[in-house]
Amino acid sequence: MTITVERPGRPAPEARAATIALARAEARRMWRSPFLWIGVLLSIALGAVWSWNRMPSWETFHENVGMASLVLAAFLLVAAHLAAGRDHRSGAEESTRTMPAGPGRRSLALLATVLVAAAAGAVVHLAVLLLLLPTWPVGRFEPWVTLTSAVVPAIGAATGVAVGRVLPKGAAGPLTVAAFTVLLFLLLVMPSDPAAPAVHLLPIIFVTWDFGVPQPFGWHLLYLLGLLVAAVAAACRQAAPKATAVIAVAALVCAGLAVRQETAETPDAIDVESARRHTAPAMLDCRSHEGVRYCALPGYAPWIGYWREAVEPMAKLLPASALKPSVRQISTIDDLTPMTPGHPEVVTEDHWGRFGSWAERSRKTLAGHYAATAVGILRREDPDNWRTCDGRGQHRTVVALWLLGTAAPGRGWTLSRTTYGPAEIRAAESLLARPPAEVSAHLVAHWTEVLDPRATALAGLGVTITPPAIPTAEPAPVPDGEMVPADRGVCR
Repeated sequence: MTITVERPGRPAPEARAATIALARAEARRMWRSPFLWIGVLLSIALGAVWSWNRMPSWETFHENVGMASLVLAAFLLVAAHLAAGRDHRSGAEESTRTMPAGPGRRSLALLATVLVAAAAGAVVHLAVLLLLLPTWPVGRFEPWVTLTSAVVPAIGAATGVAVGRVLPKGAAGPLTVAAFTVLLFLLLVMPSDPAAPAVHLLPIIFVTWDFGVPQPFGWHLLYLLGLLVAAVAAACRQAAPKATAVIAVAALVCAGLAVRQETAETPDAIDVESARRHTAPAMLDCRSHEGVRYCALPGYAPWIGYWREAVEPMAKLLPASALKPSVRQISTIDDLTPMTPGHPEVVTEDHWGRFGSWAERSRKTLAGHYAATAVGILRREDPDNWRTCDGRGQHRTVVALWLLGTAAPGRGWTLSRTTYGPAEIRAAESLLARPPAEVSAHLVAHWTEVLDPRATALAGLGVTITPPAIPTAEPAPVPDGEMVPADRGVCR
């Protein structure tokens, strides 16, 4: 007698439950993918390197982390492509046919890789930001730009899934990355006219106008979201061919309209008057320390401490009766007008070295400007102050060199946009050899003469250089079509 024992059958899971289980499995596989972690680590490293030499502003940070997100998107595209083509490689087609979830459901499950990609982009964004500590970005924070660091990697993963469902061969993923790289390069080398739509097709915004000028960041984010929806729809083509085709077309149309609106709202040229209004004295954040007024662009006040390190040692050496130059931050447009008429003023730009030689170079530049401005060699209202002048023989040149040498001994700082020779250096060294209190007392008694380029204000301290003749006539205008010489002659 033969007895047959039937094994209790296990009911096949529903398609929805199978899809959710597959999605969880794909998410776990994606988190363990070496492409993901290599991309994350490389993107973080590149973001940190690109932010290494400059004090961070939100503008530069968003640009650097945006480029890092492009690198991450390339790795995630390859990883998602390998995941999407897994059921078509190594003879797995027959096995996958017996699964309760068909190709459409498997495509839906692969969308878990898109969520993982967005999370990886957020991790890179946060990691690069934390690596900037103890410094922190200054300037204007743009939340729409921040979101692009998560959207761009998600686009890469969705594109990888879409390509993998159509072209599962292993080489298709890297070839797709190469094709997109060529496309981005072509967009970069095209004419950079801000009004050209090609400029706004780039995932990252590189065209920025002067400080405070509104930019259509929201439209650019909508453009990227349209690309993401289109890529997701293409990845889900096997689940609902007609519906996904309609969604993809609608998303691409919306993306095109967003690019069109972004282009329309981007000015063809800088509106100088509008830019000046955004950086006018009334808009600046001004604070006074040790008799020196510092005025920073909105959001840049944390940098005032770095400016103080550069100029305060010299400001303390100036006589009480002297006008201590103010420090004003400008952007790309300068109105050449001091905040307070008749008061000396030094300008600094919207970038500063972060540490090491880069920070030292920024301090030297500002200190050289301050010393030359304090003695009247550089004047804010002079339209030619960007050109070098000859300060040889003038005693105020020696005083400026003494200010630099006393404030920062042995650093080899130079006087900005001023020519001087060995005689002036030897004279400054002779002053540095004297007690600072003695030189300061002499400057207090002869400060008016120090500001006069014709006077011999330091004769009482043994300085024997002879001031040159100072021209009184205005320089002749440069004829049209000729280059303006870099030297404007004797410092007036």
